[in-house]
Amino acid sequence: MRYYGEEALGLIETLGMVPAIGGADVMLKTANVELISYENIGSTLVAVMVKGDVAAVQAAVEAGAAAAAKIGTVTAQNVMPRPIRAVADVVSVHAIPDAPEGSSSERPKAMGLIEIFGLVFVLEAADAMSKAADVTLIGYENVASGYISVLVEGDVGACQAAVEAGVKAVEQMGAKVHSSLVIPTPHPDLKKITNIYDIETLLA
Repeated sequence: MRYYGEEALGLIETLGMVPAIGGADVMLKTANVELISYENIGSTLVAVMVKGDVAAVQAAVEAGAAAAAKIGTVTAQNVMPRPIRAVADVVSVHAIPDAPEGSSSERPKAMGLIEIFGLVFVLEAADAMSKAADVTLIGYENVASGYISVLVEGDVGACQAAVEAGVKAVEQMGAKVHSSLVIPTPHPDLKKITNIYDIETLLA
């Protein structure tokens, strides 16, 4: 989606993908804002951007940053009431594609996410998650600097059981999970982000 600076811009930046996804979900549910950009910047930094009127964006950023901070580390947050056109162009470089047609009408399934340092551990977590409950592995993301995320979906109970099993499996290997999260009812627009990391897309 192209952003022209016509509305206020809200941003949160986190260490890792999972806090960013959690923050984005809360931002979208808190106020009338629209998800416009998402970027894995590197060195584990991930940024999410929304637009809307100033009051809505302020409310969304405050709530999203607070939610993300409960999951992991928020490195920055900001509200830009009227960014210049050149800044809007930079934001548009990181624009996310629209979700597939018809996906917004589908009832979203619960989502479970785990982020770990290292491929060996994330594969163990993914295996344990899939064996512990009736969930589908829907995504995988290498955030950089060794942090890797795995995403599953299913009903709420299954996602909770899967995430618990994944965390336990990693801890039994002597490692530590960087962050984990279960979103019972994800905002439909999160699909715009998770579709980027869909396993089938990555294999294509």
